[in-house]
Amino acid sequence: MTSSDAASAYERRCRLLMRLAYPPRFREFRGAELLGTLMDLAEPGQSGPALRDSLDVLRGGLMLRLREHPPVGHWFLYRLMGSQVPWEYRWWARDDTQGRFFFERHVFFVVLFWSPYVVFLQSFMSNMVFTPFSALLVFIGSTYLFLRPFKAILRRSWLARHEFNPDGTSYVPIPPEVHPDGRAHEPKPDDVQRIKRLGQ
Repeated sequence: MTSSDAASAYERRCRLLMRLAYPPRFREFRGAELLGTLMDLAEPGQSGPALRDSLDVLRGGLMLRLREHPPVGHWFLYRLMGSQVPWEYRWWARDDTQGRFFFERHVFFVVLFWSPYVVFLQSFMSNMVFTPFSALLVFIGSTYLFLRPFKAILRRSWLARHEFNPDGTSYVPIPPEVHPDGRAHEPKPDDVQRIKRLGQ
């Protein structure tokens, strides 16, 4: 393997590592900086980041995800009904809504929440057409098929609820300020209007 091939393989593996460790919002605002740091650590001919560096990146990504995760109550309502999370967690909501299995995650949570009630009611019905287990399977399938046509609408609606355009760009014209801890801080809409007035 030539030095250029090794450098190309190293960069690809660094990008894969970053994708596994950090959420999209971090990679969008600070990904180039982190990639540059990892590239500076590469030894001649090295085809992948060292184990210690990889563990540091994974640990940093995990801590960021835990730190920026919404509180349990807000997360529960968001998962169950798509409720709006507090402003400081809206970038988390954007990443979740734009995720590959966004729709399946929400359907799974809705089914998980209501399944005990379906099984309970079915077990007390006098003329049972289905067993509790078959009733649960019917409920899962019907819920998925019913909501599937609304997938794109739900995605756009939940992005708009957190003040993002359908492509994931923010309504707020001022980009967030990324602090050294990786957290994205940004002014609320009222603050943006005040900043505009002060600038006039």
